[in-house]
Amino acid sequence: MKPIARGTLASIVVGGLLAIGSVAPTYAVGTASPLVPEASTAAATRHCVAETATAKDNGVGNLRKLGDCEIDRRLDTITKLQSRVADAAGLTAGDRDALRSQLTADTSGLTALRAAIDGETDVQALKADLKKIATDFRIYLLMVPKVADVIAAENELAAVARLGTQATKLQARIDADKAAGKDVSGAQADLSAMTAKVAQVSPLVAGIPAAVLPLTPTQYNAGTAKPILVSSRTSIKSGRGLLAGARADARACVAALKALG
Repeated sequence: MKPIARGTLASIVVGGLLAIGSVAPTYAVGTASPLVPEASTAAATRHCVAETATAKDNGVGNLRKLGDCEIDRRLDTITKLQSRVADAAGLTAGDRDALRSQLTADTSGLTALRAAIDGETDVQALKADLKKIATDFRIYLLMVPKVADVIAAENELAAVARLGTQATKLQARIDADKAAGKDVSGAQADLSAMTAKVAQVSPLVAGIPAAVLPLTPTQYNAGTAKPILVSSRTSIKSGRGLLAGARADARACVAALKALG
């Protein structure tokens, strides 16, 4: 096995490990309105404020405006999610297509619901349609975390692969220095700590895409989807911590090797 040149030690960290920071999931693409709740009112940023206020008169026109506002901001959120999915380098082709398909279906469904709202003249029917904006689609409580969690899980798996490559390179350098009679015990311990952490990540996150992609608004409304999302987020957080620790171990290994001269 060809040993690593000293000048490439720093590039191992820069080229393979700094990208670990990209695994953190991003949920902040929008929040829910207090009148069409998809989040607790304590956490939700108020949107469609004027429309919410005027719709309290139960006038058909004002209820329509509220519905249009709520749908428009969800469509805007979907557009942002589509961009995020398109730009996510770590996504597998199958999961990218699945997310795109679900977001496209939500766009079509919300667009059709908007047409129904704009053509409705009965106040009670309008109120029922306004509820559907949240309960039939769950953009903020389901699709936003679903996109974030699938991307984050697959980014972590990609980071595991990169770290495996770096571990091979570091081991080659350690073996070469050991053969030269140098004390590599410190570097070897750092590398062993790194690989031990990395080995724990895949079991944590590998099943997340398959677990969260099929989740539906109906399941969320029934209370069965949220525990899966919470569990996925916990696993992603744990994986992110392990990867950060592995990065620190790799840097320590590089420093130990550099100190050997």
